[in-house]
Amino acid sequence: MRVNPPDWEWTGLAAVLGSTLPSGRSPRLLGVFAHPDDEVFCVGGTIARCAEAGAETAVVSLTQGEAGVIRDAAAATRRTLGAVRSTELARAADALGVHQATCLNLGDGCLEHHDLAEIAATARTVIEQFEPDVVVTFGPDGAFGHPDHVTSCLATLEAVRAMAHPPRLLHARFPMQEQLLVNMLVEWLTSKEQRFRGTAAFAHALKLFADGSSMLGFAADHLDVEWFPAGSYIIEQGEPARELFCILSGSIDIVIEGDDGRMLEVATAGAGCFVGEDGLATGRPRNAHVIAREDVTCLVLASERPTRYAGRGGGVAHARSTPPTTGAMSVDVDGCFAIDVRPALDRKVAALAAHRSQYALDANLLPRSLLECLLGTEHFAVARVSEQTK
Repeated sequence: MRVNPPDWEWTGLAAVLGSTLPSGRSPRLLGVFAHPDDEVFCVGGTIARCAEAGAETAVVSLTQGEAGVIRDAAAATRRTLGAVRSTELARAADALGVHQATCLNLGDGCLEHHDLAEIAATARTVIEQFEPDVVVTFGPDGAFGHPDHVTSCLATLEAVRAMAHPPRLLHARFPMQEQLLVNMLVEWLTSKEQRFRGTAAFAHALKLFADGSSMLGFAADHLDVEWFPAGSYIIEQGEPARELFCILSGSIDIVIEGDDGRMLEVATAGAGCFVGEDGLATGRPRNAHVIAREDVTCLVLASERPTRYAGRGGGVAHARSTPPTTGAMSVDVDGCFAIDVRPALDRKVAALAAHRSQYALDANLLPRSLLECLLGTEHFAVARVSEQTK
């Protein structure tokens, strides 16, 4: 299928190709990453949009991801995980509309211990076989410092630089965002006419999503998982509202304490339910006690890390922590751009859910407003391959 330049301008995808739009054939886009599932966060929405616009697309994972965490015991065992994740990559590629998906076996967790020239030679073979116009890989920071990610970037960069006619090389970027997942959740929860009651599956999906969003810098929340024994206070009436709690397991009682000291139980809740959103939405002190009916585990989201000396109860000042600082890594690039992937969001989330061993979640569990805010934009830097190649 021939794709003309005006079509790419119209779709908002021209920045992906730059000046590399080929003549007489469809453009080709290749993703080279370290593990199955890397493709979703790095370029999933963009590659889905490019495929829909007529580009030929492919994804290659240098490893089978056999050293990854097994999130769903029913999905894989340690012995089968590599083969399972290879199959998951194929399913994710189908969800994105990717034409080719290849899973190599260079050793999950071992890439940095291999000779970089050998990995680069493998990457170059892959690139030469597909003949892409654009290659996407990690940036030199590996998104969050993962050695396999960093090595896959360096090997791909070396492979491209060694080519007589190198393709355009893009680094997937994950700029730290100031947006807060807790604020998005509070806005969503308080906009509903009736109190949201989730399920254990929802709570699990939210925890996985929150962990990933925090790790990749999509959101700037402080996350924690806390355990509360039966009979203990999770929230005390009258104390400042600092955190949002999502119950992962167990059940709670919501109790209002009257001026005369009498305790009136007004509600109970279990796994998948939230508590604490009203105080965060209004900025007022907590309007009820939340007490663990049985042993309770909660995912706790806050705008900043709680201090160890913060008091409880009414009249307590809100002790603030010092915001963390992060250093920026210098990257040799020729510019940065972002792609709006909301038109392909359903495909991107379906691809994420296809990696069942890593993300044991139902694609329809989380609110779309949340997914759009956190997954709706993908960022890239144009790598400087040579002075002649832009």
